[in-house]
Amino acid sequence: MKKHIETILCLLLLFVVASCSEDYMQLNKGETALALSTDKSEVVLAISSPSAAALTLSWTSGTNSRTNCAINYVLQIDKAGNNFANAISQEMGRNIYKLECTNDYLNTLLLDTFDIAENATAQIEARIIAIPADKSASEQTSEAVTLTITTYKPVSKTLYIIGDATPGGWSLDNATKMNSISDEAGGFVWNGDLSVGNYKFVTTKTGYLPSYNKDAGSTTDKLLLRENDNDPDVQFSITQSGTYRITVNLIDLTISAALTNGPKYSNIYFVGSFTSWSFVKMRQDPTNSFVFRYGAVLNWNDGGEFKFGTADGSWDNMYHPTIANAPFTHTAVTQDKTGDNKWVIPQASCGKAYKMALNITEGSEKLTMSVFEPWETLYMVGDATPGSWTIADATPMTKVDAYNFTWTGNLTAGAIKITCDKQSDWNGVWFMSATADETPTGSEQIMTLVDKINDPSQGSVDRKWKITEAGNYTITGNQLTETITIKKN
Repeated sequence: MKKHIETILCLLLLFVVASCSEDYMQLNKGETALALSTDKSEVVLAISSPSAAALTLSWTSGTNSRTNCAINYVLQIDKAGNNFANAISQEMGRNIYKLECTNDYLNTLLLDTFDIAENATAQIEARIIAIPADKSASEQTSEAVTLTITTYKPVSKTLYIIGDATPGGWSLDNATKMNSISDEAGGFVWNGDLSVGNYKFVTTKTGYLPSYNKDAGSTTDKLLLRENDNDPDVQFSITQSGTYRITVNLIDLTISAALTNGPKYSNIYFVGSFTSWSFVKMRQDPTNSFVFRYGAVLNWNDGGEFKFGTADGSWDNMYHPTIANAPFTHTAVTQDKTGDNKWVIPQASCGKAYKMALNITEGSEKLTMSVFEPWETLYMVGDATPGSWTIADATPMTKVDAYNFTWTGNLTAGAIKITCDKQSDWNGVWFMSATADETPTGSEQIMTLVDKINDPSQGSVDRKWKITEAGNYTITGNQLTETITIKKN
């Protein structure tokens, strides 16, 4: 009988516990007094590390008066001496006992919410409130802690280059936006063409002030913040037209303007589980040296992960997605030195052909990747082919498999390009040579996909292979790897 009673009591206890809402139930907190503490009482906020933790607030659990209910926490912050009359309240949720406040968060809070001046020292107070889910348990409020915080003058988070040396001239509407540098506070970078003339920097497209000009009093190129019309309006000069890489830092007031012939890496490598972590060199786009391309059937292999290297066999300075376990459709790319995020293709999506293009333009890094659906038939057109320039009479090529095609026949001296869709207005999808009037070598060469439908900016692109000697030729190519061989028999 005693054994049966014990069993019933155990089942009853199990029923009571299981019947409690998961949102309501929590462990007995005991009678711990609610208290808020900080890792420091005086803080000088650092403009150079906006995302770094400046202050950590921690609190004890408080009590739920033995009700086993959950406790919600609310953090309140206000100016010292204000008795929390105009406090901001931040819901912290449950089972949270710490908050790390970044330099940027605290600086913005003091400047924008509490109207504290820039580069000023002020006192604020903070307290934590514990609100048990069971209304029979009383709310608790901790003693306030006082913090002394020194603010800084923030720099703009946007920057534009403007002037008669720039593509947009002196028009604010056409000012050229620079790209922020993800791992450098106050840093901006831009790559592009500049002509002979002058330039400076503005922070918005709505006014010429504030601006960053040349510091005429410095022996080296330095920036000077110009905040009113009385400040000197000295500009930077370009004496030689060309492609430049311009980097500035609004905190250090540094600037570098250097002629460049292209991207900072001449090679990019696809690396991941698909390659057994070996480095596969990607192809540099012949029309945009900042873009690197790769096409392949990606078969599942231990995780489906990949990223991009900048030197064969080196794990340094790699390009990653901005989030962990990113889908291949995630376009945002970073090169920061923290973490090791990767793109991931699930096993169910493997075994397909993919094409990808990685743009490494600084500040505008982007991955474009999609499943590749090959064209059923490709056609040759041009005065070297049997159908000449009549697109309706374009010469069909023979499909070998899903991606490979071939053709054997007589060509005359003249030009060739390949249409994928025989679009009568000539603004369809094409495979063209990498350079204008490219002479076939008889060996494998690059052919480039020119999609005038989805990328109207390519509307004027018109590159062809040039056949210099009439005769019998065999042409073989691969749509996926974008390679072609034109060989005289």
